[in-house]
Amino acid sequence: MSDSSVAVLISSCDAYEDLWTPYFTLFFRYWPDCPFPIYLIANDLVYPNKRVTTIRLGADHGWSTNTRLVLEQLKYPYIIYAHEDFLLNRSVCNTRIMRLLAYMRQRNAGYLRLYPCPGPDEVCVDNPEVGEIHKGSDYRTSLQMAIWKREVMITLLVDGENPWQMERNGSIRSNRLDVPFLSAVRDARTSKVVDPPISYFCTAIYKGLWMREAIKFCAKECVPVNLTRRGTETIYHDIRRRIWPYIEWLISPPFTLRRYYLNRRNKLL
Repeated sequence: MSDSSVAVLISSCDAYEDLWTPYFTLFFRYWPDCPFPIYLIANDLVYPNKRVTTIRLGADHGWSTNTRLVLEQLKYPYIIYAHEDFLLNRSVCNTRIMRLLAYMRQRNAGYLRLYPCPGPDEVCVDNPEVGEIHKGSDYRTSLQMAIWKREVMITLLVDGENPWQMERNGSIRSNRLDVPFLSAVRDARTSKVVDPPISYFCTAIYKGLWMREAIKFCAKECVPVNLTRRGTETIYHDIRRRIWPYIEWLISPPFTLRRYYLNRRNKLL
């Protein structure tokens, strides 16, 4: 089972080289029969595994420019995009991925989020596995693991933006495109991500630090982690990370709060 129109692209750089071994150890443990070529973005270093092609860009041009330069090199119509700290934690079913790809082509969609965080706005009437993300929804271009139509992703990238700016501003830019944006659905009863097409620990690094839960996860998986390259979040960082979304919510202007409420009300939770 293979598809020559699809490649997996792992976004990274040399500064995160310490993530590569944990990432690919778990990737090949839980997706050993990945039918697509796998590419890793780096600066000068190379990941020494024949199953991974490292694309070396040399000098760092920033996340958005780096991504665009690589996408312009890769001529695959579809890209499964991920970051190097999305640590897989469950086996991936190729049949399911191929089924979603086929549906994406059928709908001529520009994007299909494989990890529904957030989920879609409404379930597709002809496919209960997938929902549509409406224009105007926040994080319409979330950089959680997703299948992108390569040309659509290139169109939405703006040089100088970081991933978080792409998620915010790219979502607005996506409203101008007349192609569907899709997502795997979330559980309607529990409001949790349940049985996504690709499941992973999300995410291992926060503000350049190892999350404590990620270190515990890697220990449980018997995956060694190099803790000399970067720090580990403290209890202070942990508490701040957990409460910051609520602080943002409290200090947001009223129109933003209203939009947030409407989005949450309409999400498939």
